[in-house]
Amino acid sequence: MPIPNGLSWSLKKIWQQRETLSSSGDMQKFVTSGKFKIQRLYNHLRQQGEPVRWKRIVCNSHASPKSVFIVWLALQDRLATKDRLRRWNIIADSVCSLCHNTDESRDHLFFECSYSAEIWSHVLQRSGIHRTSGTWNEKVQWVQKVSRSTRSKSRLCNSLFCETVYSIWLARNSKIFSNQFESSLCIVNRILFRVACNS
Repeated sequence: MPIPNGLSWSLKKIWQQRETLSSSGDMQKFVTSGKFKIQRLYNHLRQQGEPVRWKRIVCNSHASPKSVFIVWLALQDRLATKDRLRRWNIIADSVCSLCHNTDESRDHLFFECSYSAEIWSHVLQRSGIHRTSGTWNEKVQWVQKVSRSTRSKSRLCNSLFCETVYSIWLARNSKIFSNQFESSLCIVNRILFRVACNS
């Protein structure tokens, strides 16, 4: 039977899935105890992708929406850091604007840069969290792990991470575009204030 003309957009889309359903073979595999199970059909039709391990950092966060968005971009390495801009031939100089020691990449900016490492260290220290320094991936794995829990300390760690990444990104942009450079102590105080407001 052809798809009727008077259907809404969503019903037309559902109707068009007939071919997908008929190509899936025996319909009995979607039936349990004599009842059709839509979940089984959905699992059959949806594409299986790689599991997103960092999803709880973004989804369980009590940080501000802006900081969560920047963290989401950083987790996928989609921030417009200088090394990426240089690869696109937008800029020639890719030296970090905060420490002036090496090229600015996501991993350097968070938290290999001496300026951002100092901020992260003070944020953890003033929050009573004892962590050794490590690479970006090690920090992400740690936040992933604590984000699985709903305890208040776990939520605090998640918020601190998100707000710190966001604040460092803002400080970097402020230095590049406005030539304004704030002390690490000022940024630490702002991070702790934001986390306290969102708790």
